[in-house]
Amino acid sequence: MNEQKSAIRGLEEKKRADTETCRRLLEELGEALIRRIGEDASPPELAAGILAEYRSLQKEIDDSGDTIKSLEADALRLKALDDAIAGKDGESSGLSKEFAEACALLGKALLAAQGLDEFADFFREQEEALLAKIDEQEQKTKDLEEREGGVLAWLGKNAQLAVSRALILKNRSALQKVYRSAGEYFFSARPGEALDTQTAEAARNAEEIKERLAQVSDEISVLRGERRALADAFGAEGSPSRRIQGLQKRIAAIREGFPGIYLSLGSLAAKSEGKIALAAVLSEEDKEVLERAAFHQSMIDEAGLKIEKLKAAISIESEKAEIEKIKKAITHQRHKIADANREISGLERQIEEAQGNIEELQAFLKENE
Repeated sequence: MNEQKSAIRGLEEKKRADTETCRRLLEELGEALIRRIGEDASPPELAAGILAEYRSLQKEIDDSGDTIKSLEADALRLKALDDAIAGKDGESSGLSKEFAEACALLGKALLAAQGLDEFADFFREQEEALLAKIDEQEQKTKDLEEREGGVLAWLGKNAQLAVSRALILKNRSALQKVYRSAGEYFFSARPGEALDTQTAEAARNAEEIKERLAQVSDEISVLRGERRALADAFGAEGSPSRRIQGLQKRIAAIREGFPGIYLSLGSLAAKSEGKIALAAVLSEEDKEVLERAAFHQSMIDEAGLKIEKLKAAISIESEKAEIEKIKKAITHQRHKIADANREISGLERQIEEAQGNIEELQAFLKENE
């Protein structure tokens, strides 16, 4: 039996090898036939279902590939828009700073110019107040720096100097804000009086920066609008990367099913009716492939039959062994039954003897009443 089981294992291994070779031959044949038939040709009726399934799946792959390209282009465009927006934001920030500085220069020039009292009086009052504070703090700072004394006086002087210098910086910052406010106000309430050359130049410079800033702001709005439209489209169906991954997985899953379709068409070509139906696209080389596949199929069938015969022989031996086992069990049980019958016979004689004793004793009792 061990030799038979070993033979079965060898046959099964050979059967697997022949099955793999036959499958590969028929798959390659099926793939070649699909390419040969093409996309537009009408397939033979027997192969129509197989070709329709293949073409449907191939179209899905092509459509998914086009969608992936479109998504990749959109993703690149989205990145380009983000980069462009970041660049324009940086440009806008720089221009805003330039405009603030230009407005401060313009405001200072406007407050120094003659004949702009109606426009400039409000800002001049703030300017004069801040200049007075700055002069006062600068004089105080100068006096403190010239003051002499001991260690304690020196410590106190340094503390006061720090406060005084901080106030000077604060007031100078406030003065720059006044100049900037005056310059910005100029564009909403232009004075009717003519400007001197210096002030007019400052106004033109600030105007040019303002126009550039407005242009950049418009460009940012256009870029943000385009980006928002793209992002909204992505938001409705998921991020581009996630959709691309999903499509790529779907394409991979479809491709995994193609060998089965190729095998179906190759197997059809291996049948008599299939050979007739596909005769127009079968070449001499294909016929050789079919002969090789048929040879391996015969080896598979032969190995399968041998395996079944060996299994049948093993089953027969197994059944015979089981029968012998049962016969031995029956013989054993019969021996047990014979022993039991002998024991029963001995017990029955004991009963008869006891019964005889009872009768004798009963007769004795009756005689002696």
